[in-house]
Amino acid sequence: MRPIRFYTGVFLVSFAALMLEIVQTRILSVVVWYHLAFFVISLAMFGLTAGAVWVYLKGERFSEKTLSYDLGYFSGLFAFATAVCLAVQMTLAPVITRLFTTLWIWTELALCLSIPFFFAGVAISLALTRSSYAIAKVYGVDLVGAASGAVGALLLLNLTDGPSAVLWIAVVAASSSIVFSTSAIGGLPEIKPPFHLWLWQRQWIFLLLLLAAVVNPFLEHGLQPVVVKGKFEFPGTHALRKWNSFSRVDVSPTFRGSPIMWGPSPRMFDKPWVADQVDLFIDGDAGTTAYRFDGNFDSVGFLKFDVTNLAYFLPGRERGVVVGVGGGRDVLSAALFGLKEITAIELNPILVDLQKSDDGLLPFTNIARIPGVQLIADEGRSLLARSELGRHLGGDRRRSIYAQ
Repeated sequence: MRPIRFYTGVFLVSFAALMLEIVQTRILSVVVWYHLAFFVISLAMFGLTAGAVWVYLKGERFSEKTLSYDLGYFSGLFAFATAVCLAVQMTLAPVITRLFTTLWIWTELALCLSIPFFFAGVAISLALTRSSYAIAKVYGVDLVGAASGAVGALLLLNLTDGPSAVLWIAVVAASSSIVFSTSAIGGLPEIKPPFHLWLWQRQWIFLLLLLAAVVNPFLEHGLQPVVVKGKFEFPGTHALRKWNSFSRVDVSPTFRGSPIMWGPSPRMFDKPWVADQVDLFIDGDAGTTAYRFDGNFDSVGFLKFDVTNLAYFLPGRERGVVVGVGGGRDVLSAALFGLKEITAIELNPILVDLQKSDDGLLPFTNIARIPGVQLIADEGRSLLARSELGRHLGGDRRRSIYAQ
């Protein structure tokens, strides 16, 4: 017996299961709504419990005599099911209608979400109940793996997109299958289970999943959601797309037309304003607009006619704080009205990076190049409460302005 490999396999299965649960909550937040996180959590618990109950009902079918094989087999099924169920999930259109079709779609989605957890539950239950190792140690490794998975999911989503993150999780599950199969606990079963010959090629499965995980983020026609918030997304729908642990930010292709405004004054239409614009969407729905700015404030003079900029008409204002950069509209407005010091605070680091990066929106909006503008990735109210900036603004309100 090789206890280190056994414990490593337990760690990897728990690690992958918790990461999958968290990443799926992020994917469903994009495709449907964030409050359906409970849907993913419930189905994950259902799948894990169903796997554990199945092991219990099988009784003598599983024993230490074939434990390494069984653990490798079911963790391999966990990896395979994770990738296949993701592929099916990406083809679904989970919308809310009064059609029977909707019920069927959500049933399919529920199956796609729960099936991988069933196999993970089988593997974890076998490790806990059929090995001769101290259950306290096995359970401790299981908990450490799960806790690490909670952190690992956040790191993974900051490095790649949601569907590709699921493929990486399948890679982790496949690696656990390889490790389990070499833990040398027992031998082969007399009666081979279904898919034995296929799952016996563990190294090839691992390499194929690894290739898919590496390549998918760079493919325009890869595994990505087809329907987001009830709208179809075709290749080329977005010029730029980025994910992190709490959002997906999409940038539309550039379009030219009348500036999108929140509350335009009738006087704005005395002149036929036209601007190049892009739309930014968070999780496929919450949107804002960015305007092309080349350093000439006359080209964005229409911002003076929006009611949201009314406060800038107060005289003597020299500095301002913008909480929520978005597409940079409020920052551009503050500069247009002559503020000399503009601190823009944004919670989402993707939006800050877009405004600062030559590969993002910097060549389009140029707000990071405006003299006196400072872009900060932080929680706005918290930063103002704990920093000199907040005290500075509070002590000189006659010269300061705050925009949200």
